[in-house]
Amino acid sequence: MSTAPPPVVPRVRSANLRQAYDLALAGAIGAVCGLYLYVELVHAESVWLRDALAGVAIGGTIGFFLNAWGPSGDGAWLKLAREATWGALAGAIGGAVGLVVGEFVLGTFQGGLVGRAVSWAILGLGIGASQGLATRSGQRLRFGLIGGSIGGFAGGFLFEAMRKGMGDRYDLGQGIGIVLLGAGLGLSLALVEQALRRAWVQVLRGRQEGRSYLLGGKTSALGLDERAEVGLFGDPTVARKHAEIVVNGRDYVLRSLAPAGRTKVNGEVVTKDRALLDGDRIELGQTLLLFRRR
Repeated sequence: MSTAPPPVVPRVRSANLRQAYDLALAGAIGAVCGLYLYVELVHAESVWLRDALAGVAIGGTIGFFLNAWGPSGDGAWLKLAREATWGALAGAIGGAVGLVVGEFVLGTFQGGLVGRAVSWAILGLGIGASQGLATRSGQRLRFGLIGGSIGGFAGGFLFEAMRKGMGDRYDLGQGIGIVLLGAGLGLSLALVEQALRRAWVQVLRGRQEGRSYLLGGKTSALGLDERAEVGLFGDPTVARKHAEIVVNGRDYVLRSLAPAGRTKVNGEVVTKDRALLDGDRIELGQTLLLFRRR
């Protein structure tokens, strides 16, 4: 007697909320670290140099933590080192350019809620770009630009509103505002990706249960290899290069690279290329994935 698989919608929603929370927390931690570095290390007299160095510190640390979140949860340490390093470099450059340009825009608006929001949106654009540059994904770059600008705009607006509400206490307002900026960036990046992504897989069973992986390139590798777009760790039955999902026109095709019998879709062994449908369950060894597309 067969039993129907358990419903996955509540689990998927819960995992999406957890991902948004985790990225918001990672962004907030990165912002706090960046603000600390700026306060302790930056003492330049030039306003423009000080703004640039502030952007390097804040953008670099936010970029580092946002890009380190996924690989650290997976236990993919080489991938963490690579993506976090690129994320920090891209975030530092984007933060420096974004903050300098943003401060120029703020002066053009002569301050105010809208001026601060627009200036921080430009800062968020620079930091958000680090998401795509670190993973070399055009789709994630687009999501980063959209999410970064939204998060920066919201953070800047709230910062200016709180600063005025606290009687122009810039020091306290700055600290709270930077935390809001980092958290807003992380939250916006997660929500924008979840809203706009076209295809992804989510782990239903395995060490990374609940984790979502964007299928943003022409080919997405699945397996134990830390260079894989979908790195699946903790399952000895998963091969280093177990399978790949290839975009073929409008179709997403699963190609098994593992020994016969170790790759299945909806319980059926995959022996040749198989087009995937939304809701298909992919078994790689003992790990179970849910394929989703729009």
